[in-house]
Amino acid sequence: MKTSFFKSCTAAALLFLAFSACSQQETTLGNLYVIPLPQEITEQVTANPFVIRTSTTICYPEGNEKMKRNAEFLASYIKEVAGTQVKVSSETAASNCIMLETDTTLTNKEGYEMDINADRVIIKGGSEAAVFYGIQTLHKALPITNGQTLASLPAGTINDWPEFSYRGFLVDVGRHFFSVDYLKEVIDMLALHNINYFHWHLTEDQGWRIEIKKYPKLTEIGSHRKETIVAPGSDQFDNTPVSGYYTQEEAKEIVRYAAERYITVIPEIDMPGHMLATLASYPELGCTGGPYEVATQFGVFTDVLCGGNEKSLQFARDVLNEIMDIFPSPYIHIGGDECPKERWEACPKCQAQIRKLGLKDTPEHSKENQLQAWFMGEVEKSIVARGRKMLAWDEILEGNPAKSTTVMAWTSPNVRIKSARLGHNTIVCPITHLYFSNPGYNRLKGVSSVARVYNFEPVADELTPEEKARIIGVQGCIWTEWTKDSVKMEWQMMPRIAALSELQWSNPKQKNLDNFLGRLRHQLDLYVLYGYHYKQDIDNVTIDINAGENGQALVTLSTFDNAPVFYTTDGSEPTASSAAYTEPFPVQGSQTIKAKAIRNGRESGTTEETLNYSLATMRPITLASEADKGYTFKGATLLNDGLKGDGNYRSGRYMGFYSNNVDATIDLQSEQEISEAFIDTYLVPSDYIFGLTGMEVYVSNDGKSFSKVASRQIPVLEKGSKNNVPCHNTLAFDKTKARYVRIVGKCTPTLPAWHSGAGKKAFLFVDEIGVN
Repeated sequence: MKTSFFKSCTAAALLFLAFSACSQQETTLGNLYVIPLPQEITEQVTANPFVIRTSTTICYPEGNEKMKRNAEFLASYIKEVAGTQVKVSSETAASNCIMLETDTTLTNKEGYEMDINADRVIIKGGSEAAVFYGIQTLHKALPITNGQTLASLPAGTINDWPEFSYRGFLVDVGRHFFSVDYLKEVIDMLALHNINYFHWHLTEDQGWRIEIKKYPKLTEIGSHRKETIVAPGSDQFDNTPVSGYYTQEEAKEIVRYAAERYITVIPEIDMPGHMLATLASYPELGCTGGPYEVATQFGVFTDVLCGGNEKSLQFARDVLNEIMDIFPSPYIHIGGDECPKERWEACPKCQAQIRKLGLKDTPEHSKENQLQAWFMGEVEKSIVARGRKMLAWDEILEGNPAKSTTVMAWTSPNVRIKSARLGHNTIVCPITHLYFSNPGYNRLKGVSSVARVYNFEPVADELTPEEKARIIGVQGCIWTEWTKDSVKMEWQMMPRIAALSELQWSNPKQKNLDNFLGRLRHQLDLYVLYGYHYKQDIDNVTIDINAGENGQALVTLSTFDNAPVFYTTDGSEPTASSAAYTEPFPVQGSQTIKAKAIRNGRESGTTEETLNYSLATMRPITLASEADKGYTFKGATLLNDGLKGDGNYRSGRYMGFYSNNVDATIDLQSEQEISEAFIDTYLVPSDYIFGLTGMEVYVSNDGKSFSKVASRQIPVLEKGSKNNVPCHNTLAFDKTKARYVRIVGKCTPTLPAWHSGAGKKAFLFVDEIGVN
């Protein structure tokens, strides 16, 4: 990129003032630094801009229906954003025109070039799709004027192309059904972000959502469930039936609508697991014969398609043949994830098929996993026979699938490395970063939520150049267990989908979070313009508290877009009359800080932090034990910053230790009388996060020679212990004077026998350490 974003903004502002002064109608200048960031931008800061007027004509090649549609899209965008109705024509205008052209000499068929001067804009693309991406850039470069002023574009050039050829987004309609009209809105959202694959997850345990004419019971029975569980871990149900499916004609309409926006729809029929809706419709396809019912809870179920039943295999072939008649996608997704093998282990048909195939357990793959690989391989033959490619989730690697299978790596970031090394084309979509519906990560707020997506690196450094070439794409996903409506769908998507689009499209060498955040405000304003519901905590103030001098806390307040911030330190609600933040300020002692951003009279939500002081708070601290590299965050100062945990161990408010004690020494900076130490931990046993099994306290006056003053043992968590529970562990002792205090918290050595991961190592997550 030839000029910096912030330098560009300054130049644009100056040019805006100069140009406005000599124009009859006020003009507002746009910005070429959009989301996703183009590969190369060169601005001509002293040249006059291109002004959008009612006389502006969008010109396209005569006889090219795709380019005509592109021109009509652009005209509609200009009308929506700038409030100006421009003309569309196949005849070249003499001046003030936007020219759309294809150029077969461009090597990247999705790449485009844009040249802007005062007289005209020329967008040349390696294909009609490439021109459409150039149109999206122009669309987002326009200022939002609503017809109050004339919109203009800075003079300059853009040379742009995508980093990945596969740029996907998944929406699950199996758990909750969304209408055809709403899915069209989602497709428009994807187009705004240069996404070119819509992964449509059509079947689930909780509902079959696509008409299959050879198997009518799939929609007669399988598309309905009687009720839904109300919350994770609950035993309560809502008594509200859920139903809905798409006819084949409706599915074809979605395919057509997406194709007009150069988006390919990839259908997914998830098999052989996640098939309860199928088994409820056709129980003879299961290992036990039922009875089965469409699932009313969420999770992984033991009843799956019978891997040894020829009828099951024929069912899969028949369904996919109808699917391929509907969807022209080069990829057909067949799932392959979360398929328990308990039924197969006890099923005579499955075991007979295993013997017939000569499958044996190996150190890498059980014979049942190999049976699944065989089943999927037989399904793949039907897909390949139709000239398509098979896509599957990464669990398929457990059975050594054919190298022709494209793998979606979701279970962890490390799986993308495994898949590429095994020779598979790989699409990266880890649950830890790109599952936008993940309840744990959705508890991250504001900039931290966006940063978790933006800072992820799809291509691992550990891979060789040949292996890196097998990372062909990146995908975000929304699973709808707890997503029933469009508002929640959209706040899960936005603004993180903006960060996703840069992973998919932009040059990773230009990645810079602050630069991205500087461009995000305009993207959010576009969301508002189009009626999209972005998660508004991105507008809130971030409160950052670090150690100052002599036990003071130094408070920094910020917003992603440098909005005006007002704050209080007495716990009262901030208003525009409260103290205006100008620079970091010190505080000491327990108190509550509240802050709010106010943008053009519009108030953000209130951000609040409460400091809870002990004698150790904000004092120098050192760690003798090593935290897990994925949960180190700010380091040891997290442990005595006076801030309680926020109930989300991924947020940066806790340090995580994997099979390791926490061993911290605090310098109280003067001799103090103490009689208690504490360690605050967070317990999530389902995620292998256990509590302390013991505490020890040592004191010293010179920081070298320590003596133990107290210790205690703590029982290991019992079966049935709840998740997401804070735990305040204290250790009292006789009053003693000391300057240095060493506090040791002992990690649970291994997971207990009652746990599903019995014998494996445990995590310890620590929030705060202190002395009183």
